[in-house]
Amino acid sequence: MNRKAQFCRAILGVVAATALAGGGCVERKITIGSNPSGALVYVNDVEMGRTPVTFPFTWYGDYDIRLRYETNSGTPESPVVQQYYLHTNKRASAPVYQWMGIDLFAEILPIEFKDEKVWAFNVLEVKPVSDTDLIAHAKELQARLDAPTGFEKKSRVVKTGPITAPATAPATKPAH
Repeated sequence: MNRKAQFCRAILGVVAATALAGGGCVERKITIGSNPSGALVYVNDVEMGRTPVTFPFTWYGDYDIRLRYETNSGTPESPVVQQYYLHTNKRASAPVYQWMGIDLFAEILPIEFKDEKVWAFNVLEVKPVSDTDLIAHAKELQARLDAPTGFEKKSRVVKTGPITAPATAPATKPAH
């Protein structure tokens, strides 16, 4: 091997090592806000904190999100608890520099990429249900469950005749 080829390979090796050692990175963050503020956030059944909350993420795709909030709108002597709840899902889509193939260059280039998702949700108030309404609804559902649906199994008799051999010979001949 000649000296010029060795020199080119050495330079290429130094450039590759520098790119890998001093390569960039991709920082991914999701920030969740809510109305009312201060709701407790669960992402994929993991508690993340109270809104507004920011946390890192490593994969793109669908996220299961639950927000819960309770507040006392009465007095300490006569509390009136208001409850808010939201269960939804949100998709984190990958930017172009994170597409398969391109993402390799995004990781080794000496540039820092940031992907920040900001999601805001209106958390709805949960109206309390009285015990009598709850029992009435349960009885209504029980009645619907007990009502005939028309899909009940019916007994029927199937008439069959005697089993006979086919009138014609088989279309194929057995292999010898």
